[in-house]
Amino acid sequence: MIRSNLLKQQHSFFTGSTHQPRLKSHFQNTLSPALLYMTHNPRQQQHSRPLPSWDSNDPYTAHRQQPRPRGNRDPLPNPNQSNPINLDKIVIHTMVKESINNKGALLSAIMALQSISGHAEHSGGDFHSKGVTVCKARKGVAQWKIRHGMPLSVKVELSGDKMFDFIDILTEFVLPRIRDFNGISLPPVSADEKSPSANSGVFQMGLPPSAMSLFPQIEAAFDSYPRSHGLDIKFISNQKGRGAEAKTRALMSGLRIPFIPK
Repeated sequence: MIRSNLLKQQHSFFTGSTHQPRLKSHFQNTLSPALLYMTHNPRQQQHSRPLPSWDSNDPYTAHRQQPRPRGNRDPLPNPNQSNPINLDKIVIHTMVKESINNKGALLSAIMALQSISGHAEHSGGDFHSKGVTVCKARKGVAQWKIRHGMPLSVKVELSGDKMFDFIDILTEFVLPRIRDFNGISLPPVSADEKSPSANSGVFQMGLPPSAMSLFPQIEAAFDSYPRSHGLDIKFISNQKGRGAEAKTRALMSGLRIPFIPK
């Protein structure tokens, strides 16, 4: 009984933020209205026709089979011009090949992601925070000695203030010090605008293992990490439909992610 009361008292308070990130203030006051103005297309219909649906109660379709969608892809959702572009979350993922033979190799990756993101389980009094999670194999691959359920990688999801703090550190300390880095290549003009990636609203970039030591959290105690790991970073926005990926890139460019034409 005493233990249950202590748990209730422990879960009854949360530590709030002490300051507003500089990049978040720039996004809310300057970047967000500018992106809404830049991406607005007055020629596009605001209220377009909804996608056709199959009504089983209709007498015409009661005894007919539901037709398959034309083409090899599902219909694309219509973009909402009045929906402001926001960044929902950031997913940082790293694959550890050595974990196939040794599960303990994941410990260095877990420690690195905890230091880089500042996001641990129940961190800051937030008991809904999962922190760094271990990803397991969904199916086995015999030629690579991978079995179903084998831990292979780790990831962490960032949102809110920690998301903007990570972008600030990435653009201020990490990217400018990567050797022979001129920017992230944009897709060519001939790229398919109807592909699933162009309509997903996800921008993805990778960092080599040498870039892990450039984070200030890692650089201060680099000898404490036995291995360096490459990072796969996904920036997920709230945009869906036509031009979603281009709008997400415009958002990341406003947050000082460098791009170069391919």
